[in-house]
Amino acid sequence: MNREPFILFLKEQKLYKNLTSVSKLISISFLAIYLYLLFSSRYTASPLIVVINYLAIFTGFSGLIRFKYFEIPSILLSVSELGLDSPFYQLKFDEKKHVWRKSGKEVELPLNPSPDWIVSTLQLDDRFPWKRIGKYYLGFYLIVISISVYYLTSIYLETGFQN
Repeated sequence: MNREPFILFLKEQKLYKNLTSVSKLISISFLAIYLYLLFSSRYTASPLIVVINYLAIFTGFSGLIRFKYFEIPSILLSVSELGLDSPFYQLKFDEKKHVWRKSGKEVELPLNPSPDWIVSTLQLDDRFPWKRIGKYYLGFYLIVISISVYYLTSIYLETGFQN
């Protein structure tokens, strides 16, 4: 049996966990900066606090996009496009069950599920294109974060947050 589809699935799951960890670190960093600025009495009305607060909220919202992006593994999404040629059908049954559990469905996977059954059970035809949305959102997120961090860094280098 070809193990590559299952290895790709495991890599996708690892990427999801890594992105979640990075997102948590970014949120905690923004929180630390926010608390520093908040408890420095002269910054309570500063636009810096607003920027940091919005970045923290924006990063938190990113968790929703990240969840929807990884909600259904790519190997299962390929069933709607490729049918029986999907890499999902190259997996052993226990690997199929493992992948199926990651889709979050309580329905037990049949021994030989048809592509139509998978598509209808996961409602793949009615699903937004979260993979494409996630890629666009990541680009937008990186641009916003980069500009904001540049702004905050330039303010810090100019004033040392002293105004």
